[in-house]
Amino acid sequence: MDLKRLEYFLLVADHGSFSRASSVIGVAQPALGRQVQRLEEECGAKLLYRHGRGVSLTPEGEIFAERVRPLLTKLAMAADGLNQSGRPLSGSVTLGMTPTMMSLMGLPLLQKMRAIAPGIKLNFLTGYSGYVHEWLVDGRLDIAILHDARRSQHIAVDALATARLFLVSHPSLAKQLMTPHKASLPVLGLRGLPLALPSGSHGLRRTIDQATTKLKVDLDIQYELDTLTLMKAVALAGIAHTILAMPAVADEVDSGALTATQLDTPSMETRLMIATSLNRALTHAGRAVLQQIRPVLQQSIESAVIPLHMRLD
Repeated sequence: MDLKRLEYFLLVADHGSFSRASSVIGVAQPALGRQVQRLEEECGAKLLYRHGRGVSLTPEGEIFAERVRPLLTKLAMAADGLNQSGRPLSGSVTLGMTPTMMSLMGLPLLQKMRAIAPGIKLNFLTGYSGYVHEWLVDGRLDIAILHDARRSQHIAVDALATARLFLVSHPSLAKQLMTPHKASLPVLGLRGLPLALPSGSHGLRRTIDQATTKLKVDLDIQYELDTLTLMKAVALAGIAHTILAMPAVADEVDSGALTATQLDTPSMETRLMIATSLNRALTHAGRAVLQQIRPVLQQSIESAVIPLHMRLD
């Protein structure tokens, strides 16, 4: 069984699309499709459903992916231990980040690694914290950056940064806020405001719920949206407020398309964590990427167009 076909199959499954996987690895989509089809023929089973939105794993595909992934990881680690002595760093590293962190440091990290270790190939997946955590536990990621993760039997975590949270609003909605000065709003002032927030399985929402439950503030959550793009679109349309860290909306706030009102009394903050799997050791390439995350994030914070109200831990 061809190892490259196995790698292609997992990439397509992880990205949920032949086209996205094709752009990541630089292999033409038809060629990628043929490789996966040959793998299915070898297995004697359909591994992927093809549909209008891309692909998803069949039950047989889920079982196969679960068995194949750790084998490929062990092979990569075995080769990594042999071929890095005195040689330039090389290998593939997959990172998962929240949309906010991806917009803040995804490109700078890619550029940094390209400059210092061009042999390392970076793959990126983005989603809310609940999804990123799931991908890490499932073995799809080498490194994850997510909200308020806790150490478990599956993952190790390390504090990365703390970010203030803001009520993000269309200017027309911001004018209606009952606050004497627009720069800040007590958490109690969230009561009754129409909100669009992520669902409860994600770290950002848990942070918001903990802060408001403690003060017995009932939130009017009109939309639960597990996509940053749509959440910002709802705010830009003036349909509802949302609550986000400044890096997620820095460009829109800088242009005046959105306003950001700091939440105080008490201040509402979210902690960002670096997480790695306890079930698979990082390769030399993975450790090299891990070492650059803090300095790249610090540089991104310092060079932002407006203050991000974010600090490294």
